Amino acid sequence: MKSATCKGSNNQFLEEYLSETAAVNDAQRIKKEFGHDLTAYLCRTCSYWHLTAVSKTRLCMFCTDSSLFLKDIYSTRSDAETVAVKMAREKRIKLYPYKCPHSSGWHLTKTDTVRKNKR
Repeated sequence: MKSATCKGSNNQFLEEYLSETAAVNDAQRIKKEFGHDLTAYLCRTCSYWHLTAVSKTRLCMFCTDSSLFLKDIYSTRSDAETVAVKMAREKRIKLYPYKCPHSSGWHLTKTDTVRKNKR
């Protein structure tokens, strides 16, 4: 059944589950049908179980964003570009990949450093 109180990041009401088992079973069904990795969590607001996407990102232990949170790090430029395209499509945010100065990964930034360096 749909929640009357809890909404997801897409502003849609979340599905509610009475038990963890029911939520996990539905997550497994969704993975088989659609290939989405979901995990169950107990909601503090409504005390029902909901599903959320499994995060496959890693955090860089050296770099922080403007709010001083650790930045996500991607293994390849291609991985970072894939996320940037997704963010542009879903949240209308333009992001640019750049090489991490401290490790062998890639980050995303709102600043187009390539264009900036050409000026």
